[in-house]
Amino acid sequence: MESMPALGDGQKTDAHSGGTPFRNPPELAVPATVQEISDAVAIEDYDAVMELLRAEWFALIAAHSDDLRELLRDLPPSDLQSRPLLGFVYGLSFYGLPHHRLRSARLLLLVLRAAHGKKRELPAIDRALIRASEAVAYRLLGRPRLGIRSARAAVRALDGLSDDRRDEVGDIPRIYSQIGTSFYYAGNVEEALGTLAKGYAEAAPERPHNGFGNISMLAGIHALRGEMGQAARYAELARDGLWTDVQRSMYSGTFYRLAEAMIALERFDTAAARAQLASMVNDRDTIEFWAEIAIVEAWTELVDGRAGEAIARLDAFVARRGAEGRSVDARHRLAGIRGVIHLALGDPHAASVALRRDLGVGADAHVQRARVALVLGRIDTVLSESRRAVGAGLSARSEAERLTIELAALLRAAPSARTSGLARQLAAVLEHSGQRLALVLIPSSDLERVRRALADAGRADIAQSVPARSLLLHGETGANLTEREAVVLGELVRTSSIRAVASTLYVSSNTVKSQVRSIYRKLGVTNREDAIAVGRAQGLLDDGER
Repeated sequence: MESMPALGDGQKTDAHSGGTPFRNPPELAVPATVQEISDAVAIEDYDAVMELLRAEWFALIAAHSDDLRELLRDLPPSDLQSRPLLGFVYGLSFYGLPHHRLRSARLLLLVLRAAHGKKRELPAIDRALIRASEAVAYRLLGRPRLGIRSARAAVRALDGLSDDRRDEVGDIPRIYSQIGTSFYYAGNVEEALGTLAKGYAEAAPERPHNGFGNISMLAGIHALRGEMGQAARYAELARDGLWTDVQRSMYSGTFYRLAEAMIALERFDTAAARAQLASMVNDRDTIEFWAEIAIVEAWTELVDGRAGEAIARLDAFVARRGAEGRSVDARHRLAGIRGVIHLALGDPHAASVALRRDLGVGADAHVQRARVALVLGRIDTVLSESRRAVGAGLSARSEAERLTIELAALLRAAPSARTSGLARQLAAVLEHSGQRLALVLIPSSDLERVRRALADAGRADIAQSVPARSLLLHGETGANLTEREAVVLGELVRTSSIRAVASTLYVSSNTVKSQVRSIYRKLGVTNREDAIAVGRAQGLLDDGER
């Protein structure tokens, strides 16, 4: 779990903050409000405290959590539970302290329970803020899916506020940003994108400083999903002079920097990607977005041809996060990139184990398993996994990878009307999404055949900027076939008839059957089609043998 996310738009870390939000950025400095809260607490005027929190809640948490914690620490638990918004603020104020997160979690859970019994008695504004707080709290507790109902209720409540009521809430764009982030971590990406778009729309056009978190998240989510055109549009907005370097580099700018890095990687520009990653200022022990950072760092090393460095950095990041890094959720989020790294290291069996153990089921899992099967030459499995992923809600990135893998598998047999159509479909997806990385995530021999298929389909331009080399290594260096077995394998390309092979080679059918069984065992396959595919991938057959 992470330190308190910057509900404002800037964050820095130092020896005292433990990764807590940026101290008093200009747009969040509210010392007068802190003094007013102090005065109200001194005379036990909690209604006044609540009014101040409604107006400046996010700014206060972002810039003055230490002050709030000091002011509210002597309040009886009953007062905190009877005023849920006050209790949430107090609980969240502890979250930025690395050694007090368990206390924060305990306080938040107590307030969550109390809040559920009081929602109907509370003003509409308080209900909106409390439901938003619940969604954030569940996310911080590492259980974002439990906060989905709260997030939806918060969006409905905020959408339903009248204009004058909205004016009473100080930072609606940041509230939408936090709700959208909660949706994202709960796996509800479409709801996240819609909520973040609402948040940016709420920002003042003339100086929308509190809308940056929405822009940043939108850019990063689209980039990670492979929607590079949309990512580029939001990244361009984030570069505008309306925003500050603090915003672009601290907590709220994390997804913006990741978007810029992924945009660079799609151009195979690792130097630009590294510059974007180096611009981020965060505490790697506490940053909420650690898995996304780890994934993009690993991609950067992979595109640079440094698979060993990629796995070492990924494992170091996981170890640094302790139990959280070893959690089921973390393993699931990192399984895809871990599988690709193992393939880049030439170990498809390790990739298969990682995917089976950590990725589970779902459309993306089918695509990842199809890639491993392609490397192993199991063409039937490739096509089966690819077809199971069709229509299952793939992201643009996964769809581009699926089409590339399926085309590569079919081309191992021979070009056909189907492969020509698939090449045109792949070209269209890559053109409209702005992706190119998908093409280098297949073995080198397949990459060359895919290039030729794109050229034959009149789309050689799609692969023009793509390096000649694949990011992957073959899992096998070539099976140790005897000379006679190699001859038999060559004959199997021409015919499926054991009797015909025996007649051509002047041996008995039983001899050929024995040799075929030996070939299948050495290649790790169970049928003629896969034997031919593996043989071709491992250079055991001339490319002209069809």
